[in-house]
Amino acid sequence: MDDKECDDMILKAAGWLSKAMEQLNCSAPIEVTSTVCKKPLKDDLVILMSEAFHLVRFQNEKLKQLKTTLSDTKNKLIENQQWVISLQEQVIDCKDKQLQAVQTTVKSTVEDSVKEQFKSYSDAVQENVMVCKPDSDSLPIGKLKDVVREVAHEEDRLSNVIIFGVPEREPANLAQRVEEVFNEMKVRPSVREISFAGKQSAGTSSRPIKVKLSSPSIVKTILGQAKLLKNSDKLKSVFVKPDLSIEERTERRQLVQDLKQRRISEPDKRHYIRGGAVHSEDTKSKK
Repeated sequence: MDDKECDDMILKAAGWLSKAMEQLNCSAPIEVTSTVCKKPLKDDLVILMSEAFHLVRFQNEKLKQLKTTLSDTKNKLIENQQWVISLQEQVIDCKDKQLQAVQTTVKSTVEDSVKEQFKSYSDAVQENVMVCKPDSDSLPIGKLKDVVREVAHEEDRLSNVIIFGVPEREPANLAQRVEEVFNEMKVRPSVREISFAGKQSAGTSSRPIKVKLSSPSIVKTILGQAKLLKNSDKLKSVFVKPDLSIEERTERRQLVQDLKQRRISEPDKRHYIRGGAVHSEDTKSKK
């Protein structure tokens, strides 16, 4: 039953009610009672009864049609829901297959890449072995291990900084002291390990502190911020340096000695170390 049929049925019912109330001399439906219905003539009641019968019959037919339509709509709704569920299952199955295909492709690509890299590495090793055939003068295995260990230590050392001038207190709490220094420098790096860089000796109020960081790039950032310590009231005597090798420390020590000698021999000039050498500037020309 569409909207037009529904409107027609409402209009017919409203027209019949208006006519019946007019015959009964009633102005409102609430005034229609069994007593009032006895007043009209017999012919008028017969006409009203006939019209009421056909109106009720018409409404009953439309209600049956409406019930059938509602049942069909419910069935179609159920079918549509089942169809949606089926589509969802197909989409999930399709996604699973795509994911499996991607995983298989990635796994195959990684395996091929690893095999290729391993093959290239093996070929390079084989080539080096063929070029450098072992003889009585070849590098011993023990010496080769030392070289590899030294290279690994050098890589690890590039991620370290050494903090000088931090007074030692009891009980020792290196992590807290290092955190105070880094806070003053406005950096919060990821610290892997903290330890003293030497043994405590008589007359020494502080030992260098070695700090292992996560990467050499963090070391570069910290060394760039170390200048802020000069403006600190509490830590102006603290300074941060890179973790130098034995050779670098020897060269640095020699440069410091040269700097001291230069300051004694040329007190009127400004002397400093930069780029692995001692430099001097005329303070008068600077002014």
